[in-house]
Amino acid sequence: MTIRKKGKGAASARGTTKRPRKAARTPRGYGKLPPREPQRISLADAVELTQRYRKAAPASEHAGFFWAEGLQDILSQAGCVGLRYYHGLGADGAYRMVLVGVDAQGNDITAPTSSKRSKVSAAGASGGAVLLDHHFPCPPYCPQGSPLL
Repeated sequence: MTIRKKGKGAASARGTTKRPRKAARTPRGYGKLPPREPQRISLADAVELTQRYRKAAPASEHAGFFWAEGLQDILSQAGCVGLRYYHGLGADGAYRMVLVGVDAQGNDITAPTSSKRSKVSAAGASGGAVLLDHHFPCPPYCPQGSPLL
């Protein structure tokens, strides 16, 4: 018969010590920033990646466009060290992309912050965090003569 004592680190009948239960853990890989490694690639690598994607999904969007002002508004939020994008679907089933700022702890900036810039766009004027959607898809908003298409 095994006798167990209640409480942290209680010894079992076998003489081993039970470890206290850990608090609920965040899923592996969540809640941290990736390593700071170069993210630039060559044009040749970019062409290869985009061609492979178009062959695999010929009916999909090839690209999307965001105006610089919105990107600058995200990056100018206090504590913003980068961008994260989320894939989404609109009510009509169309692909959507959501952009959000990320802080030094790897958290999405989804609550209001003070801006580093004195000028705040209409998107940030409401006092909330700046998030972007409504990219302009390619097609039809495609550049003429881009080697990536």
